[in-house]
Amino acid sequence: MAAEARGYWATDRTVCLAHVDDSVLKAAIADHLSEPNCSYCEIVGDDSNPVAAPLDDLLDVFMVGVRHLYEEAEASGVPIQPGRQVTTVYDADDVVWEVLEEHATTGRTPDDGLASDITAALTTQSWVRRDWQRLTPDQVLQYSWDSFKELVKYSTRFFFTGALGDASADGERLSVLEFFRQLAAVLSQTPEIFPQPCPRLFRGRMTATDPDPSDYDAAKLGPPPPQRAAANRMSPAGISMFYGATDLDTAVAEIGAHSSYGYAVTGEFTTAREVRLIDLTKLPAIPSIFDEQSFRSYYTISFLHNFVRDLTLPVDLDGREHIDYVPTQVFTEYLKYSFPARVDGLMFPSAQGPGANVVVFYGPEFCADEGDVGDYTRLILIRASVTKHRVTTVIKR
Repeated sequence: MAAEARGYWATDRTVCLAHVDDSVLKAAIADHLSEPNCSYCEIVGDDSNPVAAPLDDLLDVFMVGVRHLYEEAEASGVPIQPGRQVTTVYDADDVVWEVLEEHATTGRTPDDGLASDITAALTTQSWVRRDWQRLTPDQVLQYSWDSFKELVKYSTRFFFTGALGDASADGERLSVLEFFRQLAAVLSQTPEIFPQPCPRLFRGRMTATDPDPSDYDAAKLGPPPPQRAAANRMSPAGISMFYGATDLDTAVAEIGAHSSYGYAVTGEFTTAREVRLIDLTKLPAIPSIFDEQSFRSYYTISFLHNFVRDLTLPVDLDGREHIDYVPTQVFTEYLKYSFPARVDGLMFPSAQGPGANVVVFYGPEFCADEGDVGDYTRLILIRASVTKHRVTTVIKR
């Protein structure tokens, strides 16, 4: 009964740190080093310098990950007789290889012998996905986001109550408002993400002819007036916001991707007072599936990583960007007006350069030159930083 409870039969094998990459699994081995040899490689130690741990000590933690993703088919209620299966039933070998490849030894092929020994040790040979009857929490969030994108791109742009969309009857799609509430809660409660200070920002303009940097002040290098504000990733046409980058190369790459002109003028802006950002460039690492304490956050953080990748995908500037930008524009509006705390902007990875982009939710009236700072000024142009550049890269489409 003890073997069935823990999920594996006892073994006489040993394993060293070289065969896993996950930090929780490494700790399980490191905490139980007692053996001079590893069953899966030629590393050699001695009694005073052990290099391996009993495989059983690794299996105690490995089974946490297996049961995070799977449950025993027989105990799940899934009919498993031939011709009556309502979901996929996985052999122990399939389960072990998935857990090893995708979670234990990320980025490299697991040792065949280790995989075989773990498979042979499992007391259950037939498994089903733990959430076989429903989507996992991260899949619910992803499905809700994907449904929202389709809604605002192709059905409605104006959020009257009846157009918001209800949650699906099976609970696998959240309503638009509930999706944004849950997303905002995650962002606001993750210290690595919010609130983060605004760094110095670089912003520029492309010109057709060789420019004179002394002609450029905050009015020329700052956000355009509303009547000239074009649609952008985080703001629709007519709503002016400050777009900048965290380094000069990224700023030039971003503006160069939108223009065929051969010159750029750039300047550096600093904050006049506190500007609070949501920082999507330094997401928490996805928790280990082998850590029972992180089960709840595992799915939420997994979704955040997928969400940010989606949020920052390159968009072809072929006229369709006016449609493709709509979901991120609505997301920004929600942050601006409905986030549970004051937020002034958003930092996100650049699709064009090595640094990050920052959109600050303020227009031209909130930018000023040094010596002309007012009560409402949020960003100050450092005039000595204004420089010109010859841009020779090809426009990215």
